[in-house]
Amino acid sequence: MRNKVIIAGFVTAVLILTFMSVHSTYAQNDKSPAASDVAATSQESTTDPNVAAKREAIKKVEEQKKETKAKIEEESKDVVEAQKAIEEVKAEKEALAKEVQLKEEEAKIAQEELKVIKEEAAVTNGAKSLKTVKELEERVKVLQAEALAQKKKLDLAAEKEDIAQKRLTKEQAEIEQVQKELEALRIERSGLSSATDKLARSGVVILAGLILFILLKVGVKGLEKAVTKEHSIRESEIELRIKTLGKLFSWLGGIIIVLSVVYQILSIYGFNVGPLIAGAGVIGLAFGFGGQYLIRDLINGLFILIEGQYRINDVVKIGDLGGLVEDINLRITTLRDLAGRVIIIPNGEIKTVINFTRGYAQALMDIGVAYKENVDRVIEVIKQIGKEMREDPHFSRLILADLEMLGVDDFADSAVMIKFRIKTRPIKQWEVSREFKRRLKNKFDELGIEIPFPHRTVYWGSDKENQWLKESMEKVAEGIGK
Repeated sequence: MRNKVIIAGFVTAVLILTFMSVHSTYAQNDKSPAASDVAATSQESTTDPNVAAKREAIKKVEEQKKETKAKIEEESKDVVEAQKAIEEVKAEKEALAKEVQLKEEEAKIAQEELKVIKEEAAVTNGAKSLKTVKELEERVKVLQAEALAQKKKLDLAAEKEDIAQKRLTKEQAEIEQVQKELEALRIERSGLSSATDKLARSGVVILAGLILFILLKVGVKGLEKAVTKEHSIRESEIELRIKTLGKLFSWLGGIIIVLSVVYQILSIYGFNVGPLIAGAGVIGLAFGFGGQYLIRDLINGLFILIEGQYRINDVVKIGDLGGLVEDINLRITTLRDLAGRVIIIPNGEIKTVINFTRGYAQALMDIGVAYKENVDRVIEVIKQIGKEMREDPHFSRLILADLEMLGVDDFADSAVMIKFRIKTRPIKQWEVSREFKRRLKNKFDELGIEIPFPHRTVYWGSDKENQWLKESMEKVAEGIGK
C-alpha cells in the first residue's frame, strides 16, 4: 500500500514538473529555434533551395531578438536606477524645504525681537540696549544668509529632480522603442517561417499537450488505485477525500493544458495574445451580470471541497434531488440516482445538503404488527434477528453496534408500529435494512405473527331497507347458476 502511494505521488510530481517545464519553455516566445523547425527545414532542404536561406534569416532574427531582450533588461535596470535617484532627490528636497522653513521662522522671530529692542532703545537710549540691537541685527543677517543658502540648495535639488525625471522618461521611451523592435522581430520571424514549419510546431505543441493530458489522467487514476484497499467494504474518509481532490485536479489540469495549447498555437501563427487576453477581460466585465452566476458556482464549489461537505461515492440529497456523487468540480456536482439517471447541479444552486454516508449510518425501520399480537414477544423476536445478523460472517462486517430498540412508536389504523434502528457502515444501511426485513418476514410467518394490511368493510344498511336489493342479487345469482 505504501509503495503504491509513493509511486502515485512520484507520477503526479513528474506530471506537474513536466507541465511547468513545457509551459515555461513555450512562454518565453521561442528564445531559440524549436527542434521541430530544424526537423522540418532539414526535410524541406532537399526539395526547396530557399529553405537554407530562410533558416539563416531566422537565425539572424533570433540573434537580434536575444540582443533586443538583453537591451530591454539593461534599460530596465537604468529605469530602476532613475527611479531610485528620483526618490533620493525627493527625500533630500523635502529635508531642505523643512530646513528653509525653519531658518525663515528663526529669522522672522529674530526680526520681531529686534523691533521690540529698537523701541526700548529709542525710549531708554541706553548703551546696553544699543549693544543688544547690534547683536540682534547681526543675528538676523546671519539667519537670512543661512535661509538664502538653504533656498539655493533647494533650487539645486529641484533641478536634480527635474533632470532625474527627464532621464526616467527617456529610459521609459527607450524601453518602449525596444519593445516595439522586439515585436517587429517577432512578426518578421513569423513571416519567415513557412507553413510547414508552423504546422510542424503546432503538431509538437498539440502532441505535448496530449501527452500531458494522458499523463494527468493516468496519474490521477494511479493515485486512486493506490489509495483504494482491495476487498474493502467502504473507503475511509481520507481515501474519499483524496479521490475527490484527484477529480478536481484532473478537471483543473485538463483546462490548463487546453488553454496553454491554444495559447502556444496562436503565438506560432503570429497572433499577439496579450490584447486578446485584455479583450477577454473587457468582455468579461461587459457580461459581468451574467458571469456572477459562474463566480457564485466557483466560490460555492470551493467551499464545498474545502469543508468536505460531501465526497465522491457519497449518497446525498440536494434539495429534492438525490443520488450517488459521481463527480465534483468547482462548477458542478454530478449525481446518479437508482434509475441510472445522471443529475447535474450547479454548485451555486446548492443551499442545503443531506449526506447519508458521512462517518456512519443508521438503518431505521418501522414494523407494524396486528393489535392482537403480544408486543413484548414481537420485540424479543426483532432483537433475536438483530443478534443473528451480528453473528453472520458477512453482515457482522457491515453492522457497527447491536440493534437499538426504540419501542412502540405509533398506534396506526390497523397496526401497532414498533421503531428500532441498527448502526451500520456508511452506505450499507439499505443493504442491512433489506436483509433484516427479509429475515423478519420469514420469522413472523414461522411464528404466526400477523403483519396486518388494510381492510375495507362494505355496509349494506338494515334488512328492511335493502330487502329488495338482496332479492335482486339472489335472482341474479340463480340466473348465473342455471
